[in-house]
Amino acid sequence: MIERFDAELPPDPGSSWGRAGTWGAVSGLVFASLVIATWGFVSLGLDRDVIELPGVGVLVAPLAVAAATAVVALSAAVALRRSFLGKPGSLWLSLPGGLLAWLAFAIMAGIAVSSSRPEPGASDAISTLPSQVAVGLSTSPFGIAIVPLAIIVIIAVLLSTARPSGRDRGVA
Repeated sequence: MIERFDAELPPDPGSSWGRAGTWGAVSGLVFASLVIATWGFVSLGLDRDVIELPGVGVLVAPLAVAAATAVVALSAAVALRRSFLGKPGSLWLSLPGGLLAWLAFAIMAGIAVSSSRPEPGASDAISTLPSQVAVGLSTSPFGIAIVPLAIIVIIAVLLSTARPSGRDRGVA
């Protein structure tokens, strides 16, 4: 018969940057999937396109979402690393992570538009300004959805990887 073991358990063996980075990458993929699904429902519900401005290329939104995804993955990895080290306040990193994801989304939208070329036959005089696209896309319902989705994903990954401490952990 196995007796109860009351000694303190060793620290979590996976508390390295590798584990935090892996969970960060997973949270980035979940975030990108949620953005695609949310944008699909918002587009159907509001009967509008993600980018309604004429002359804007098709890669603007995917590149902007990729930038926001990278920020969410990095924010989740940093928050998880703090959590693994036992530092308090890891959940509070979700708010700046969500806002930074939105900011990266807007900046990348502007960069993507400024590097795109007008379609053949279109004049440059009526082309949209990068700031117009960045502000228009980030303040639309599609861009505003970035913040709560990022916060939800970061909090979810923190709560799903949380381990109880002390005697509540059970036998390893």
